[in-house]
Amino acid sequence: MISTYGSAHYLLSLIIYWAINASVHHETTRKFPMPRLRSIVPLIAIAILTCDVAWGATLTWSPNTEPDLAGYRVYQCTSQPCGRAQGTATLLVTLGAVTSFNIGTPGSTHYYIITAYDTANNESADSGVAIYSPPNSPPPPPAAPAIGAMPRTLSFAMQQGGADPPSQLLTISNVGGGTLTWTASDNTSWLSLTPGSGTGNGTATVQVMAGNRAAGTYNGTITVSATGASNVLVPATLTITTAPIAPPPTPTGLQFSSQ
Repeated sequence: MISTYGSAHYLLSLIIYWAINASVHHETTRKFPMPRLRSIVPLIAIAILTCDVAWGATLTWSPNTEPDLAGYRVYQCTSQPCGRAQGTATLLVTLGAVTSFNIGTPGSTHYYIITAYDTANNESADSGVAIYSPPNSPPPPPAAPAIGAMPRTLSFAMQQGGADPPSQLLTISNVGGGTLTWTASDNTSWLSLTPGSGTGNGTATVQVMAGNRAAGTYNGTITVSATGASNVLVPATLTITTAPIAPPPTPTGLQFSSQ
């Protein structure tokens, strides 16, 4: 499995090299804060090697150290926000335990994210976004905020008439740019979200209030929304099982009598 951390904080580096006649003349580094994530996410950087015409660009990232790491997946977007939750990311390649990938020479600005996956095919949250712009192209527009939410689904289970199941945390992060001011709501009468709003990265506690509901499966949806960002839907399921039927009491007063 991919290890989890409650308050991991990472830096995304965008490293650009200008090379002429195979001699590096200048180097710049831009750093971006990574969102707070439940899963270890690879640090990524994009090295853009150019002269008058781009001849190659390579994504590089720092390796994960989990013993069950299987590899990485590279996703590509043509616009911001870039992320799997936003439905804008297309899987470009699935790699083994390597730390770089040559993206070729795209003819327009592209955006890239990377995830790590383990031997059980569990996948981490998205990394920050690396941006490739062809030489002499105008800078990309400022990125709008985009919502990241983990986990992607929530499941609760309990026994009819028993105690409500333990609460769970929904982690909300800004995987785009700008400032994310979010609200979280649900469409059920058996869920409670606290808090229901926030700014930037945060968490909401999701609590079940089953009451006297009958045994069965109940489905709902948590909606995370923010100005300037696409909504993210998180399905939630509550399964209530029937309480076991108690056997009749053991007879008492058993004795022999003679006639």
